[in-house]
This record gives sequence, structure tokens and C-alpha cells, in this order.
Amino acid sequence: MDNKEKELLEELDGPIELIDEDGNKLEFFHIGTMDYEGKNYGFFQPGESIEGSDPDEVVIFEIDAENKTLLPIEDEELLDKIFAQFEQEYYAEYAGEGDEEFIN
Repeated sequence: MDNKEKELLEELDGPIELIDEDGNKLEFFHIGTMDYEGKNYGFFQPGESIEGSDPDEVVIFEIDAENKTLLPIEDEELLDKIFAQFEQEYYAEYAGEGDEEFIN
């Protein structure tokens, strides 16, 4: 991880505001970051109730540290692969801490 990536991750600590396609500001919390096939991905959970979404939903973005942006991922198959790896890493780290039901 280079310095730009470290700086961006420090900025993501705590609540962040993202803007949806309708221009609404939504609060999210950064819950994790991981590398998948040479790219960094950030995992976020809503900090407030969002109509039509599950409060436990995780939103995944590709992290573009060079431009300090979070890029949406359109490819559903890629999203599934990234989330599956995230689940495995999360469960491996937190197994035995009450999260046994995290992976179905």
C-alpha cells in the first residue's frame, strides 16, 4: 500500500458522506478494506436507514487512491467474488466473537 492509499484510508475513518444518483447525501461507515486481484476495495455500511435497503447491507467500492475517489462496481460477478473473499477474511478474523452466523 502506497502513501496515497494510506492517506485515503485515514480519511475514510469515521462516518463519510456519499451522494446517491438523485443527489441525496447518505452517511456510511467504512468497515473494511482489502486487496483483490491487485486492486483495493472498500466496504461500507449505511450509518442511517436507507429506504429499500437492509441495514446490514454492505456497499463495495473500488478505491482509486490516485484521484481520491470511490468507484462503483457494475460487474455483479466481480462483486460476488470480492464479497465472498471479504466474508472469508472477516469470518477468519472474528470467528468466535459472536459472528458465527455471518457466513450462511
